[in-house]
Amino acid sequence: MNVTILDDYFDTLRGLPCFQKLKGHSVTIWNDHVQDVDALAERLRDTEALVLIRERTQITAQLIARLPKLRLISQRSVYPHIDINACTKHGVIVSSNQHSGSPSYAAAELTWGLVIAAMRQIPQQMRSLQSGHWQIGVGRSLRGRTLGIYGYGRIGAEVARYGAAFGMNVLVWARETSLEKARKDGWNTAPNKRAFFETCDVLSLHMRLVPDTRDIVTAEDLSRMKTSALLVNTSRSGLIEQGALERALVAGRPGMAAVDVYDEEPLSDPQHPLLHMSNVVCTPHIGYVTEDEYEIQFSDIFDQIVAYAIGRPINVVNTDILNAEASDHSRA
Repeated sequence: MNVTILDDYFDTLRGLPCFQKLKGHSVTIWNDHVQDVDALAERLRDTEALVLIRERTQITAQLIARLPKLRLISQRSVYPHIDINACTKHGVIVSSNQHSGSPSYAAAELTWGLVIAAMRQIPQQMRSLQSGHWQIGVGRSLRGRTLGIYGYGRIGAEVARYGAAFGMNVLVWARETSLEKARKDGWNTAPNKRAFFETCDVLSLHMRLVPDTRDIVTAEDLSRMKTSALLVNTSRSGLIEQGALERALVAGRPGMAAVDVYDEEPLSDPQHPLLHMSNVVCTPHIGYVTEDEYEIQFSDIFDQIVAYAIGRPINVVNTDILNAEASDHSRA
């Protein structure tokens, strides 16, 4: 099969052990990012299996219609960037393992790194040294403060454990089924959303971006946070009302933010307001970007290609295609 991999910025994948799973296939890897439909259509004109790295490239109906040879899109996790209906219409299977049972240590570790960096002003202190100055301010300790986990899945649960190890009081807010799990794991849960935002000293978001969670954090929620509080988002920018975080930081509630995700990615605008706020720590969506995490993710992604190549597709999102094929076979 002709396999194309998009957005492998640092040419990492060919060096992973799991890359050997694609042996025997013709593999093309692109290391830059392109979103222009004409450019993508040209790059992918002979592609039969397309590998995506999370949501880096939008796969639109317009693009799908111009790729007659495409038969499989293989990726991992959620797929708001893929027009599933268009894929189904054109006979393109989308395989995406939701990895509900696998760990997500990389994202949890990055979250905790941002918590410490923001609370102790590490990037700001480093910039002070680089400019020939000494200390610029006084940070805050974590022990004894309240860590809020909004969304209690695999990553949120891991961050909760990190918080407890640092002597923090963990408080969880989520949908009821997740709250029940948090209680079974021994964590306190907030009585309501308002109390959660008012109480937390550090509040970290850990939800998938789906229609029900888009804009789930409102400007009103943010206005209830402490002036000394830190909001951390390593999940998805769309969880927060567009522009609400920037306005809240200017107003002083919360007093700080640490952000790994943005409305438009890659973020190429050096004038983005978050990049110029002294009370914000920013990273370029690197929560899952480690060699170890890539090996876990792409082992699954390449398995999906191997399974498709032998006629047994797995983790199929648009199962209507399989049902249609089965119906065609039965009529034959």
